[in-house]
Amino acid sequence: MTENNHHIAGLIGKYLDDSLNDEERIALEEWVNASGNNRDLFAAITDRQQLRANVKRFYAYDTDRISRKISAQIPEFGMPSAPQVHRIHFLRKWGWAAAAAFLIGGSVSLWMKHNKKTQPAIVASQTMNIAPGSQGAILTLADGREVVLDSMASGVVAHQSGTSVVLSNGNLVYDGAGENTAEIQYNKMTTPKGRQFQLTLPDGTRVWLNAASSIRYPITFTGNERRVEISGEVCFDVVKDVDVPFRVTINNNKASIEVLGTLFNVNAYENENAIQTTLLNGSVRVGIPSPTHTAGVILKPGQQAVIRNAIGVHTPEEKITVLNDPEIEKIMAWKNGLFNFEGANLEEVMRQLERWYNIDVVYENGIPNIQFMGEMSRQIPLTDLLEILRRTEVDFRVEGRKLIVLNK
Repeated sequence: MTENNHHIAGLIGKYLDDSLNDEERIALEEWVNASGNNRDLFAAITDRQQLRANVKRFYAYDTDRISRKISAQIPEFGMPSAPQVHRIHFLRKWGWAAAAAFLIGGSVSLWMKHNKKTQPAIVASQTMNIAPGSQGAILTLADGREVVLDSMASGVVAHQSGTSVVLSNGNLVYDGAGENTAEIQYNKMTTPKGRQFQLTLPDGTRVWLNAASSIRYPITFTGNERRVEISGEVCFDVVKDVDVPFRVTINNNKASIEVLGTLFNVNAYENENAIQTTLLNGSVRVGIPSPTHTAGVILKPGQQAVIRNAIGVHTPEEKITVLNDPEIEKIMAWKNGLFNFEGANLEEVMRQLERWYNIDVVYENGIPNIQFMGEMSRQIPLTDLLEILRRTEVDFRVEGRKLIVLNK
């Protein structure tokens, strides 16, 4: 991108933020009126309300912090042995240039830190206009009936044992005390790839499900505990009840969490290398179920428990690593409508794209050794996101919903 493009994009950014002075306004008007292409470009950018919303969200982001982190971690940045780091800039200050360069609603561009080669092109068909994920889930009721919540209007979804299951503004809520029955009835909410959803459990606990996740729970909590089962990635805001602890079973009993009342996030995708429990506030105990050992580690706010190879472990304390300074922004990005690729390698990035865009990613000739930095909105179409990644040394071939990463 030329220096003039950066300047013009900066003016467009100020226009979107209503901060142009008279001299800048005149300069922008001269550029807009210089050609039909300029007028079309300006109209396209300024018509995107989502772009402006994302810009305001990202405005305070400390991009200099990322630069310092890169320099600290990779002092000899240009050496062949170091992974290439590609930085995603926010539309702030000179980073506003992304708007003019890519015309995307994701509010970011990817800047090649040191690549000076001619960039490869994406080989993609016109049909590869895959939209980002959206709100939606499948609710499996206790009697086996399945309810698709994607396009259902607000209202009562089902009546179960004295409880009404109500969909209200994209959030599933259980209304009613329920009946005392000998048999506990369970519902299960599942978010396929390309969907996420919010649920309020019968006790008032709020639950957010990322794509390709699930939670199984009773329609009424009874007894001396509140137990749910999850897979994938789920965020909990648990209602405190000192007499009835809240317990989470993860991935068919590979790990468990006990909590009285707190906000925490669990990432337990089967294709990730660990189960990560991150505590935002409150207190939780994270353990690995075992016939001979029931203890675990107690987390404080701002800590993360990492469990690797949990199957068959009988000494939880030895197999659970506690991190004292996890990247909360990165962990919670999905819940806030963002991708956070800070420090992620290409394979980690692609796993997120697979889940959110409901695609399959395969690698041809190995996986390129590339590392990324920064954030972007999860609300941009896949074609726009691939246009960003095209600025790296990664080449792609698209076949239907299969994205083939080439490593030449």
